[in-house]
Amino acid sequence: MAEEEAYVFRGQRADEEVVLVTKQHIWLLLPVLMIWIVIVALLIASIAWLGASKYSSVIIVILALSGLGYSFYFWFTWNNSDYIVTSQRVIKIDQVSLFNRMISEAEIDRIQEISTEIKGPIRTMLNFGTVRMKTASDDSKLDLDDVTDPYGVQQTIVQIQKQPTAAPPRRQV
Repeated sequence: MAEEEAYVFRGQRADEEVVLVTKQHIWLLLPVLMIWIVIVALLIASIAWLGASKYSSVIIVILALSGLGYSFYFWFTWNNSDYIVTSQRVIKIDQVSLFNRMISEAEIDRIQEISTEIKGPIRTMLNFGTVRMKTASDDSKLDLDDVTDPYGVQQTIVQIQKQPTAAPPRRQV
């Protein structure tokens, strides 16, 4: 894919190639839509109850600003969270809040178990779920939550693991 080929991130190694970049499924933005439905319903109710007055105008401005702030916050955390699979690592960038980002990674050659989990009818129909990875470290694991096409992500990682790695040059003594 052309987009992944051009993708560069801070901390990328010189000999590391980006294979896949994905995010959590867009379905997770549904709460923003639900909030806007509530806001519009409240706006209609305030105009119907109070009419076009300075009170309804204040309510409209407060609701609109609150909705915009909530929408921006939710979109910002979703948009700035990425899952990156490279030729050497799996990296999870999780934007927890506006000023809190957590980055986790696992070396491809240290991943010992990898599985997918898709729970529920919505996730099954829309094909998103969790990719779970356990590494050779003590009880170390990395979960890619609500990723689009979890089986495809799992198979991409497995294919990278199967590729022969270049052995270091042998020294003659």
